[in-house]
Amino acid sequence: LKEKRKLRIKFKGHAGNRNSWICIPYMMEYSSKDNKFRLITANQKKRLTINIERIHSCKLLDCYNPDEYNLPAARKSSVELELWDQRNALERVMLHFSHFEKQVERISDNTYRLHLNYERDDETELVIRILSFGPVLRVIEPKDFKKKISERIEKQMKLRA
Repeated sequence: LKEKRKLRIKFKGHAGNRNSWICIPYMMEYSSKDNKFRLITANQKKRLTINIERIHSCKLLDCYNPDEYNLPAARKSSVELELWDQRNALERVMLHFSHFEKQVERISDNTYRLHLNYERDDETELVIRILSFGPVLRVIEPKDFKKKISERIEKQMKLRA
C-alpha cells in the first residue's frame, strides 16, 4: 500500500474456486464482529474486497501513479426486513447491524420495519446474519434477496440429511 505498487493476488473465491487478480490495493479493513481482515482492491473495471484468509499468494508488480486510479464506488444495495420484538430482538438486531446505514419504523406494539443499506460484497455475510435471528426477522424486499435466503436454508437442510 505504501509503495504504491500493483499486486497479483491469488485467492480462493466464495465458491471455492481459485482466482488471480491484478489490482491496486487501496486499504485494509478489520471487522471486529467477524474477526476478519479484508483487503479493498480495484482494477480499472471493478472493485473487489478480499478476505485476507483466502489469499494464497501475493506478488508485487510495478509502481502506479495514484492520480491515475480512483477506487470505484462500492456497489450498494438495500434490504427491507420485518422484526418481531421478542426476547429483546430489536435491541439485538440494532447492535448486530450497528455498522450498517439503516432506518427503523415502528409498525405496531412489537413489530418493526427495518431498511438496511449494505455493500454488495457483504451480501453473503448479511444473509447469514439475518438467518441467525430465526423467526423474529423476516425479509420483505427485494425478491432476489428473499430467494438467496431460501437457497441458503435449502443448502443447510441438505447438509442435515
